[in-house]
Amino acid sequence: ATCSIGLKGFTWKLLIAPAVAMRATLAIASSLAVAAVARAPPFHWQKAETARWMASTLDWGFLSTISTRSDASSVGDAFGNPYAFADASSGVPYFYASMLDASMIDLFVANGSKPRASFTLSEAALKDPGFIFRQYCKIGTFLGDPENPPCARLVLSGNIVKLEANTTDEKKAKEALFSRHPSFKQYPPSHDFFVAKMEVDGVWLIDFYGGATIIPPQDYMAVKLSSSALKSTSTMVPGTPRMAHGPPPPYAQKAATARWMVQSLDWGVLSTVSTRSAGTRVGDAFGNPNSFVDGGSGVPYLYVSDMDASMIDAFTAKDASPRVSLALSEAELTGTKEARPDCVIGATPFGDPENPPCARLVLSGELSRVKAGSDEEEAAKSALFARHTSFKKYPDDHHFYVAKLNVDGIWLIDFYGGAAIISPKDYFAANSTSAPFESIIQV
Repeated sequence: ATCSIGLKGFTWKLLIAPAVAMRATLAIASSLAVAAVARAPPFHWQKAETARWMASTLDWGFLSTISTRSDASSVGDAFGNPYAFADASSGVPYFYASMLDASMIDLFVANGSKPRASFTLSEAALKDPGFIFRQYCKIGTFLGDPENPPCARLVLSGNIVKLEANTTDEKKAKEALFSRHPSFKQYPPSHDFFVAKMEVDGVWLIDFYGGATIIPPQDYMAVKLSSSALKSTSTMVPGTPRMAHGPPPPYAQKAATARWMVQSLDWGVLSTVSTRSAGTRVGDAFGNPNSFVDGGSGVPYLYVSDMDASMIDAFTAKDASPRVSLALSEAELTGTKEARPDCVIGATPFGDPENPPCARLVLSGELSRVKAGSDEEEAAKSALFARHTSFKKYPDDHHFYVAKLNVDGIWLIDFYGGAAIISPKDYFAANSTSAPFESIIQV
């Protein structure tokens, strides 16, 4: 959506100046804050530095693979999965994984598995009390939203490789992973966890208006960052105002938990099969942060433009496919009043975005355009504009429209014991808070 398109033209000239000033002010103020947990964000024109800052500062992202599975997915779909990581101050994402994990099955285990993946980071996941909150990610400020282009989003693409045990690279990576994610030390030996890394060959970044920047991997790797960026940033901080949807259901109520996540969260990562070769490869899974709303219906609605990379993959390219997945993580709530210790690093012995009780949800299905002028479009647009107030300011010449995910697969982990596969019937039958909106959805 807006985060991945070029917002150009006279319409935006009066909007860009305040954003430039704000980013510069925040960067300078952050750099002067002695107590800052992580180094200050670079200026928006420092593209490679911004990409490396994100990789060194954030604790978790979304790993997107080409699915080899038919449970709550379709073979050949792009499948996004929340993943914790550390980069060991190198720019290389390292993961602590098990072959029992769905993503590793897609990459290494199944017939037809391929090691290609993308790893997606959003600045909206950063909840760091050590420096001024990034206003351009915060809903309710002038243009603030996880989809606002100055709220940086980064997609790294490449091959995932398993590191050989006890090598220098594996020891360095494990040290960085265990330092950033202390609970990893307590993972059960029976799951045969190992260290994997991404060999980065594509770097795609949006951190300002004007479209995506494709950063040469050698420029990305050449950046030198302060070691302070290795410190964890997912700390418990005072809550910020947001729409309340009540506490999560008990773990045993899987369908209700899935519906609670879709109602409560503001953004996720939409994964498509790439049709592009700039910063990615044709046929790769490509994850892209997207804001959304469900209006209490269970159906994710998005406000998008055909200038967006994901919409090119889904609708407009020669080999476009509308099959997508939308991945959500409860870790998004870190730093809010709704945050649970299960997701917060250090809050409990197992607290981490990768901790199974920190719920993660993947919805799969076909993306479609909502009919313009229909009652459904009117209701969806009203819900989108109520949740994401900056959407009302989007420029007319970008031809934004409402799209929806027609859900046919629901994959949930919210406790130990593996993924729950929820039938669409059970998912849509779970409690909803907006029956009137449901009644006009065109299935």
